[in-house]
Amino acid sequence: MPLDQIAPTEQDQVFRKQLIQGYVHDPGAALLGGVSCHAGLFGNALNLGKLMQFFLNNGQLNGVKLIDSNVVREFTSRHFSPNNRRGLCFDKPEQNEKKINPVTSECSSQSFGHSGFTGTLAWADPENKLIFVFLCNRVYPNADDNKLLKLGIRGKIHKEFYEVLKKE
Repeated sequence: MPLDQIAPTEQDQVFRKQLIQGYVHDPGAALLGGVSCHAGLFGNALNLGKLMQFFLNNGQLNGVKLIDSNVVREFTSRHFSPNNRRGLCFDKPEQNEKKINPVTSECSSQSFGHSGFTGTLAWADPENKLIFVFLCNRVYPNADDNKLLKLGIRGKIHKEFYEVLKKE
């Protein structure tokens, strides 16, 4: 895509000392040529929603099985210990109320998603049949002040969707 159609990510004053635009933000992934498993999600809200729906459909896209449902279950499950919120591919809701939760507490324990450093959140809740995609760029112009996390903005907006579900 032309750079004028891509929002700048950060005016990096520390690592690359330039405007980051149209290239991976994560410094570790940048050192690896822009590709790394931990570098996050790239796309628009519609495509991220489709990706999350693909996982809710247990690996099916338009009725075609692309990934075995056991693989999806493995990627969207909690691993390593009951107190860990990280899965193999996705985050899970935080169970410890003393820790910051990337999503609202209304999410089911089956829910999974990605909460990115730059502020993007893509979350799916199989039990409630809800997909929530929140796109933002909290690191522009720089990553110093993380009000998005401190104020719990994503979780508050996410909670509103569950409030609507309760009314239906």
